[in-house]
Amino acid sequence: MSEYIERRIREIQDQAKNSFDSFQRPANAEENINITCRNVLNSPDGENLMTYLRSITTDAVMHPSCTDAELRMQEGMRRLVGILDARRKSKAKG
Repeated sequence: MSEYIERRIREIQDQAKNSFDSFQRPANAEENINITCRNVLNSPDGENLMTYLRSITTDAVMHPSCTDAELRMQEGMRRLVGILDARRKSKAKG
């Protein structure tokens, strides 16, 4: 692989490491998402929403006969709730 390609791959990986969801985006876009999550999800209504989402994801126990697809869907929802929770608990920059 060329040095340029290897350097570019490292740059993209470094940017993704600084994101809760592992997607590459500029730092200001990442912070704007965090601000929105803090503003919306730390309100009383947002807390009610997070409580509901946790009740159907992280607090839910899958039945023993669940299918692989059901389990994968549940884990995907749990990941999304985890991302939202991490963003709402993030600290403001500066």
